[in-house]
Amino acid sequence: MDHISKALEKTKSASKKSSQTPKSVRDWVRPGQGPSSAAEPVRAKQAAPEEPIATRPIEADGNVLRSNKIVSAGGDPYILDRYRLLRTRTLQLMRANQWQSLGITSAGAGEGKTLTSINLAMAIAREGVHPVVLLDADIRRPAVANAFGYNVDVGLPEVLIGEATLEDVAFSVNGEPNLSIIPGKASVQTAKSPELLSSKAIRDILSSTLTEDTILIVDLPPVLVGDDVIGVAHDLDSMLMVVAEGQTDVDELTRAVELLSSFNLLGTVLNRSTEKVGATESYYGYYKDANDAQEVPQGT
Repeated sequence: MDHISKALEKTKSASKKSSQTPKSVRDWVRPGQGPSSAAEPVRAKQAAPEEPIATRPIEADGNVLRSNKIVSAGGDPYILDRYRLLRTRTLQLMRANQWQSLGITSAGAGEGKTLTSINLAMAIAREGVHPVVLLDADIRRPAVANAFGYNVDVGLPEVLIGEATLEDVAFSVNGEPNLSIIPGKASVQTAKSPELLSSKAIRDILSSTLTEDTILIVDLPPVLVGDDVIGVAHDLDSMLMVVAEGQTDVDELTRAVELLSSFNLLGTVLNRSTEKVGATESYYGYYKDANDAQEVPQGT
């Protein structure tokens, strides 16, 4: 049985536990409600390339970044602090396990996974320790380039089908020297071919982006829109789930987490929280055994 079938079987067996489902996503991410430990690493490390990806620099409009809630050095200190905390906890676990790649997803659409992917990638890049590659792998509805106000001619789909190289599509943003971005691009062909994310081509791309110190952040499709996420998660070291308070359905979240139960799920980001918290109260619990869930404030 392949890994997709196994994941679906786990979801079916999980339906027997529905009577224990929490009433809200805030209850869901509190201690004791999520998975208690991560699985063993599922991806063998590939040989590191000799040189990083060459990128084309773009000038991102500050007004566009603010409008799309992309964090900047002069942004809201509270929001900046939340992403720094998320960066710290994420990197602690990744470094402890010698992991380099992280997929970010959600149960459904519009829950904040792309914004979390962008802002976490930028927060890690600004630390100055790791070069960061941000890959838009939401093959049906790519949004990373648009968040920077950048219209792409070619993107990940063209690389996957051999019509472009990573150097043709990758770009960098002014003021972010440690961040390289591989954008997606919506097309009729890719909308009909999400199986591209489980092809050998995507595995080659993932491995080719990882130099010795690189952190790879992958903005994935929502878990429940198809088998897209399961197809690519097998080749990633770890996963992070974004949850939108007031939007994410608890039953759907439970199904999504069960589908990812074979992979290294670091934790859950509670987005659009209705409850402001202090710096020492921002974790509800759950990353790995400690079960920490990072809260991101309303409006992000």
